[in-house]
Amino acid sequence: MGLDLIPGTSPGLSGPQIMMILGGVILLVIGLLFRKVSTRRAIFRDLPKNLAISTVMVVITLVILELVLSITNMPTRYPTDIPDTFLTEVDWWTCDDSGCHYVYDAITQACNNKEISGRRCMMNPQGFHDTQAFVYDDAFDDNLRVLMLGDSFTFGGTAEIGSSFVETIESNLPNAVVWNTGIPGAGTNQAAASLSAFAPILNPQIAILGFYLNDFEDNMMPYDSYFMGVDDTNYPLSIRQYMIDDNGTVTKLDSQSDLYYRYFQVDPPQSELDRFVGTTRIGSLVLNTGDAIQQMINKSNGIRLSKQVDATRQHLITLQDYVASHDIAFFVLLIPSREDLSVPTPRYLSALDLFNELGIPYIDPLDDLILTDYAPDPDIHWSTEGHVKVGDMLTECLVTFEQSGDINDCDRVIMP
Repeated sequence: MGLDLIPGTSPGLSGPQIMMILGGVILLVIGLLFRKVSTRRAIFRDLPKNLAISTVMVVITLVILELVLSITNMPTRYPTDIPDTFLTEVDWWTCDDSGCHYVYDAITQACNNKEISGRRCMMNPQGFHDTQAFVYDDAFDDNLRVLMLGDSFTFGGTAEIGSSFVETIESNLPNAVVWNTGIPGAGTNQAAASLSAFAPILNPQIAILGFYLNDFEDNMMPYDSYFMGVDDTNYPLSIRQYMIDDNGTVTKLDSQSDLYYRYFQVDPPQSELDRFVGTTRIGSLVLNTGDAIQQMINKSNGIRLSKQVDATRQHLITLQDYVASHDIAFFVLLIPSREDLSVPTPRYLSALDLFNELGIPYIDPLDDLILTDYAPDPDIHWSTEGHVKVGDMLTECLVTFEQSGDINDCDRVIMP
């Protein structure tokens, strides 16, 4: 069990795994010694003395193990030194009734100063990655009008500029008006906010939600999920500023020290004792292994995923109600993860079940995707080839919708 449970270890034998094996060998030797009646009698006859000796041996052993784990460079659960000031909040990111987005003037200035580059330097006045402002023109009356909702995939993550699946649609349908509200790190709750904010202004005929499987987790938290800041080298960082426990309770992290812990991808310690234990390597091994076991238990009984599905269901219903009341066609682009190419994951299957339960039409490109349609690991996004492939699929359905007025006439759309 130790070979697979210890977080942060890789396949093979690393320092923490070797310690687990040595611990098992020691227990085996002790067990063999205790099989002898004479040994057991001697131990219990001199119990006080033996307890004292055992205590000293345990302390020495822990010290030796701590030194060995230090030599193997095993990281501690918690950083030992917490800086007073860690990040400075940026002025080019904000969250309001339309969701979270960039601040046009500030992001433009940051790009001019070479602090930011790439897609984030291609923003419209509303702070979204789009070449046109979110305003309506009477000239659009005769055009197909599409409102895109979603996260970093919809934003265009990893694709070459001009080749994301949204940009592919725009290239394929030059007469269509396509507005992109995709924002990295966004969940379905952000999509609902953007829809209600911009649909009355833009009057779209159809809305498309890009749903990636980590949206399940994002939907457990408010849409202002990330703190955007720069470190002392002016390097931009986005850090999750909420933590959620196994009961689903969400807590906002307001202090710099709490954000520093989240930078190391751990929740802040619950007590000073917890913090002290987590700054030692032996303690970190115990705490991390305990978390891994708890995660296995939660995964096996589906508690965490079940709560994520419940939260996502409510946001999807909000979207459904809105488009139904405003006569907007709607469907979901399901975005499988790389892992789903080999074996469908529980989150992928849960998404299918949820769309079928709510009667939401969707497109599932899983059978058309191959490994090279994804960027190299650890990047989770589609490569340019994957973006273009999916953009062509969506174009096919939008052409069908423009011709018939019913998105369900597209063969790629699955209607529950």
